[in-house]
Amino acid sequence: MPPSRFILRRLAFTGPDRQSVGLDFASGLTVVWGGSQAGKSYAVKALDYMFGGGSALPGLTEAVGYDRCWLEMDLPKSGRITLARSMSKGGYDLFEGEFDQALARKSDRTLAENHTTKKESLSTFLLGELGVGDTEIARTQSGDKSTFTIRHFASYLFTEETPMIAEESPIVVDRQSSDTFNKNVLKFILTGVDDKSMVKVPDTKQQRQTNAGRIEIVEEMLNAAVAELAAMYPGVEDLTTLKLDQQAERLDATLEAFRSNLAKGHSALDSLSMERRLLVSEREELTERADEAALTIERFELLATSFASDIRRLIMLEEGAAALMAGAKRTCVLCGADPEHQHVEHGFEAVETSQKAVSAELRKVRAESAGLAKAIASLKAEAIGMRRRIDSLFGDIEVKDGLIEAARNAAVKTREQYEAIDVARKKLHDAMSVERRISGLGARHAELSRFKPKGVARGSVITGVGTVVGDELAAAVQSIFKEWKYPGDPRITFHEQTHDILLNGKQRNANGKGVRALLNAAFKIGVMDVCRTRKLPHPGIVVLDSPLLSYRDPLKSKHKELSADEATVAAAGLNVHFYNYLIKRSNDAQFIVIENQDPPFPLPESVREHVFAGEHGNSGRRGLF
Repeated sequence: MPPSRFILRRLAFTGPDRQSVGLDFASGLTVVWGGSQAGKSYAVKALDYMFGGGSALPGLTEAVGYDRCWLEMDLPKSGRITLARSMSKGGYDLFEGEFDQALARKSDRTLAENHTTKKESLSTFLLGELGVGDTEIARTQSGDKSTFTIRHFASYLFTEETPMIAEESPIVVDRQSSDTFNKNVLKFILTGVDDKSMVKVPDTKQQRQTNAGRIEIVEEMLNAAVAELAAMYPGVEDLTTLKLDQQAERLDATLEAFRSNLAKGHSALDSLSMERRLLVSEREELTERADEAALTIERFELLATSFASDIRRLIMLEEGAAALMAGAKRTCVLCGADPEHQHVEHGFEAVETSQKAVSAELRKVRAESAGLAKAIASLKAEAIGMRRRIDSLFGDIEVKDGLIEAARNAAVKTREQYEAIDVARKKLHDAMSVERRISGLGARHAELSRFKPKGVARGSVITGVGTVVGDELAAAVQSIFKEWKYPGDPRITFHEQTHDILLNGKQRNANGKGVRALLNAAFKIGVMDVCRTRKLPHPGIVVLDSPLLSYRDPLKSKHKELSADEATVAAAGLNVHFYNYLIKRSNDAQFIVIENQDPPFPLPESVREHVFAGEHGNSGRRGLF
């Protein structure tokens, strides 16, 4: 199954009252060659621009009047689509179908210029076509991360002439990217492993900034605490002379004495209150008993009156019976018989019996009356004693009330003094708390002032690819060099520190411009080959501007004389093998080569060839516009 890849079909430019111009591309190899200043390099910039390039296209006299750039291409999931973008930057219009069909209609949807997850952007759309989701790449060894975008792939797809011959490593994404970021982008492309799992550690600059912020906060808190303490003691100029600890000890001792006196006062007050309650209880009990005694005396006196009445009545009965009995021994008034001769008593025996009963009752009532009189006298004496005790208790209770009031006033005064001292102590403790806060903040400020940032230890974080993948990349590049029949026996190695490839052990800058261009071209193709071997996403596009610089005309080229290694390459006929290699690879990748020199042999029909005659040309197409 062939790998998923992009295929560029057409690059075009349109403008009001302008006929569209551009280039069409073969699915395999396309060669654009011809004179200088014809727009060949402009085409490479335009392709990069349509892949999210942030810089506007350079101004060309020939491009005046054109306002829109178009790119038709085939994608793995969406099929044939056409992108349109203003030449003044901004977002993209996406059309389904070919460029010619898109010209006369409204776009199917729009794509944002910058990579974003909030709305669909060109980057998320194209990465989605490759199956690349949300991916994070570490920019620094401390773990600062950036999202992987299509722009990071673009630096491996479109290589302009200047970076093609540059002495720096071809892994450089852009001028602002760090060495760590460049290496980690290459790592993700060649391994599919990103840096989401890397834990962020603040770098030394961030640590200094954070520490400076902390110092500023501590200073603000320290100044606020000093101002708070000064407000508590407005008359004190030197707050260090307060000696708050000694004041606290004295106040605590005074409070302890007041607390003891207050406890004693409360104890005495409780004792007096208890004594008063006992006196009141006794008075109430005696009052109740005195009232009961008065009621009893009243009832007994009423009973004594009844006894006196009974005695008078019994005396009268007794006297009447005596009178009757006095005439019982006289001559009968009826028959005139003498007492000794009277045989009928005529009822005197009943009177005698009654008289005896009355006498007995009288003695009994008199005895009870006498006992009642003694009881009344005793109760009256007891009542008088109770009244006197009650009166005495009233006096005692008044005395206790006076003592209680005095004790209460003394306790209230002591409590007021205690509370006043306690308020002073609370203020003092608040001041001591502020003083401790000042001391703590001062210690914290001193600690922060001594802070020294710690950087990530060298070697503690491994960036970029390891030697295994690096050697795999070097082997792929070496295979390409051998396919190109590079003179001698080229040996390609991977430099782990720079992530560049070395030709026969030499650094890139030790080679001539033409050899550096070949190294860059092979590097970009080698990256694609490793992705193919590892079944990793890659757009399958390699656009090279002036890879065969060794075949320049020294008299006409701005790069002048050939170096020794460039002359060796030019004499070896490497350009023939270069083109044959790309033609052979045309089934699995798309190559676009920009050159000043014509190919060394007629290209087959499968290769799309554009020839620009240049500004001095007399026939054919003069340039891009």
